[in-house]
Amino acid sequence: MNPLKYIFLLLITIYLISCRSDNDAVINPNLNHNYAGLAVGNFVIYNVDSIVYDDFTASVNTFQFQIKEKIESQLVDLEGDNSFRIERYRKEKDSINWVLIDVWSSKLVATNYQKVEENVRFIKLVFPIRANKTWNGNIKNNLGEQQYQFTSIHQPEVVGGFALDSVSTVLQAEDINLISENLFEEKFATNIGMVYKRELSRKRNSLSDPWLGKDVTMTLVAYGKE
Repeated sequence: MNPLKYIFLLLITIYLISCRSDNDAVINPNLNHNYAGLAVGNFVIYNVDSIVYDDFTASVNTFQFQIKEKIESQLVDLEGDNSFRIERYRKEKDSINWVLIDVWSSKLVATNYQKVEENVRFIKLVFPIRANKTWNGNIKNNLGEQQYQFTSIHQPEVVGGFALDSVSTVLQAEDINLISENLFEEKFATNIGMVYKRELSRKRNSLSDPWLGKDVTMTLVAYGKE
């Protein structure tokens, strides 16, 4: 073969490979990457039930609203990896209008799924998913070591009225006693991403004192692609 023709064909092949869908290049179902639900246009809507404990007024305030997370676009981050821009919207219970409240980001690398929330990067999942596997979810930030663990993997589960074929649960923290309660847990479903989240963090000085803290639950109510 003519050397010039060979070089031309090689360059065309490299170009075509580089132009493949980034999702095709990144998402590997065999490694459970599809639990991240990363694809431009994907969205998830959650019902949020928030309980705020105020020890100053000894009151308990309850709020209900919705959060929508949409993968708006894809870009290359400072580490040279494919990253996804996540736009987060909030809608009050008595409103029909979504209001943009945050811009987060996330990305997949071969061994984990990372999400940046309020400029703090967390390792949400590690791959491949294995029963009881543990990892430091804070290894990419300065919040101190926090051991995450898969407590349930690849299980059918009903979440928010949806019968989901494969759900994996990550326990991020659990420390419950009479004066302090901390429970952080997230559930992920294939091709959707996070479908449930619980953040319980409250404490009190003694058994007779009121609680201070919060209890927030996010539950899947809708998902799709726009």
